[in-house]
Amino acid sequence: MEPECLVCFMRQAMLTAEKVTDQSELIIETMLEVSNMLSSIPKDITPAEGSSMVAHASAVNLGSLDPFKEEKSRYNALALKAYPFLRAYIDQSEDPLYAAVRVAAQGNALDLSVIKGLEIEDLLKAVPKTTLAIDDMNKLRQDIGSAQRILYLGDNAGEIIFDRALIETLPLGRVTFAVKSGPVFNDITREDFVQSGLVGVAEIVETGSNFAGVPLNRCSAEFLDHFWSADVIISKGQANFETLDNVDANLYFLLKVKCGCVARELGVEMGDSVLWKGDVA
Repeated sequence: MEPECLVCFMRQAMLTAEKVTDQSELIIETMLEVSNMLSSIPKDITPAEGSSMVAHASAVNLGSLDPFKEEKSRYNALALKAYPFLRAYIDQSEDPLYAAVRVAAQGNALDLSVIKGLEIEDLLKAVPKTTLAIDDMNKLRQDIGSAQRILYLGDNAGEIIFDRALIETLPLGRVTFAVKSGPVFNDITREDFVQSGLVGVAEIVETGSNFAGVPLNRCSAEFLDHFWSADVIISKGQANFETLDNVDANLYFLLKVKCGCVARELGVEMGDSVLWKGDVA
């Protein structure tokens, strides 16, 4: 973690409270509760784990198991309406796989714990203009060509529809899609997988954790079996990057950079999209 992570934690606590109530008193109470717990967060864990602790503490204080539930469902529905546009854009492209990767990257902007009031229409307008500041597409194309087991680590609600557009472009029957085992911010769960239309397109596995990202020490044995046996792992979003960037596996990190810490780590600018083949060497 970096010092600015603590500021982000407080902002996430406020955004979480605002999903449940418009009462300033309860919002402030939730933020103070989070503020009091910050000193107890281990300093050697990843920002994704720290933010997960904030999410769970906020939910308890708000008396809401899943503060983002309604908004998650709404963004899934909105993204599904946009799906025909995404599908047509990919199908009409000279390089459908590359187009699908850029579509999925743009979908990572749908992070309701970081960005407030994002419109699906704005994302759709940005799709044709999306470029990759780090572009390991040729490596991914080669690895996918020989892969029998592809593990796709999902991230956010709404975004999962953009992921679906990419997954449908990958070899049929080879993709397993990972979801959280419980609510944390707007991260996807089994319910979102079903709503997205991915049933029949990909297999599903739960991480065994309700933490953002994929902290392997918190995941189930079943998930770890899928993780370590995968030929290729496509990791969506910042939290997955934060928890896996030092893991020795055939990982491709696909995300839109929304944090100064991540931008510095990857050597790119805020707002850039990247497809980076992880390298722990």
